[in-house]
Amino acid sequence: RVPHAAATPAAGALPAAPVRRGEARDGPPWRGSSPLRLVGPGRRREALRLPAAMLLSWLMGPGTGAGACCARSPKGFSCFRGRDGEGEGNIVEYAPHARHSSMEFVVDDVLCRGAALPAGPMERTVPTFATGQAAGEYTALQGCPLHTGDVLRLSLGDAIHESVMALYVNGFLITPCDGDGCVAASQQPICRLWSPFSLVEKCQVKSKQSESQWAIFKLTFFRKEGQDASFYFATAGMTAEAQRDMWVEEIIRAMSNLTLSLFPSFEISVEPVPGRVATSTRIMAGYLLQGARTDSASLVFCELHAYASRESRLALYRDEWCEQEVLNIPICDSSIVSTRKGEYCTVFGINDHLFCTRTEDERELWLRAVSNIKVKLMFDAPDPTAEDLEIFRSAVHERIETLPPPLPPGGQEAVDAFVAAAWGSNVPVAGGGGGGGGGG
Repeated sequence: RVPHAAATPAAGALPAAPVRRGEARDGPPWRGSSPLRLVGPGRRREALRLPAAMLLSWLMGPGTGAGACCARSPKGFSCFRGRDGEGEGNIVEYAPHARHSSMEFVVDDVLCRGAALPAGPMERTVPTFATGQAAGEYTALQGCPLHTGDVLRLSLGDAIHESVMALYVNGFLITPCDGDGCVAASQQPICRLWSPFSLVEKCQVKSKQSESQWAIFKLTFFRKEGQDASFYFATAGMTAEAQRDMWVEEIIRAMSNLTLSLFPSFEISVEPVPGRVATSTRIMAGYLLQGARTDSASLVFCELHAYASRESRLALYRDEWCEQEVLNIPICDSSIVSTRKGEYCTVFGINDHLFCTRTEDERELWLRAVSNIKVKLMFDAPDPTAEDLEIFRSAVHERIETLPPPLPPGGQEAVDAFVAAAWGSNVPVAGGGGGGGGGG
């Protein structure tokens, strides 16, 4: 692989997951690599990827201290360099005594003559996404509305506001109306971005007879610090419950689509990373979103370890190769493992740390694994042996095999509708951000 200058991804866009050194794949790997095409006289263009050390050795010839072949593919690919000029490798223009190369390199469609290599990648960082905005901050809602309709917004002090609510792929807009159904110029609209750390609930209506034809639902946006943001809405009339169910379903579909869009394509793993001793006690591992203090979410690779010496831990890494540890969260018999029940919630907590999974099924899997470890610690179970670890991993793997594919409610049709709406024009909205029970 040949490193190239790192490019900053667009907001909400994730780079592809990393691959092992020496493996070929479509598209640039996570750590910043590009397909390399060697152009030789009278030869057709060949596309391949080479380790940087091997490429330098080939360009500079012998005497560099790298005479041995450095291509050691884990999948048994043939040596790139070939043997005696007639090997099975893809490089045909092999000249071991040439000090200077006349080859041309095409990296990201940019021609580099001679032996010039592109600049190396910048330091990797954990991808972070904004999940909220301050009151009065300019916000652009993405694409066309997914659904629009009339609702009643309930606020503190038993105030009821007639409003028009529009759902978008990345948030919602509440426009106050007067008694005639026209937009109320005296009140500012409320705009809020969707957050993966959310809860959708149906609320029960009590006592008052006039409320018997009301149906209430609630949106809660969790924050790591400070007050959670809550919004109460109601539908009225003979079809109030049917209208509420429709709103809840549309909101869940939008939130689920947005949450899935923040994750790369991956599978939950139970096996340690070869060559990484720190992963030898892994029980399960996969990508999670971690809630931050400033209304943001960070994508981290989390690894749950088996207990030892009356303690377990959840290790957070930058990526699935577990080379750079970001955080280490200890788990003991007194650790607090929490979640919230509702119509939709993919959030769970360990002590004061918030995490979000792709789906509710994956949340239940993580909760079950962490809770089982906590129970073992509460009863002072002996440290697991190698055989015990295999039993733990086998049990988790069996559960993983039963998980449905990570899709929102409505399946692929919902994903297609989400993508089509996202391609619509942006809707600029200024102000808002406030809302019932703590603002937006």
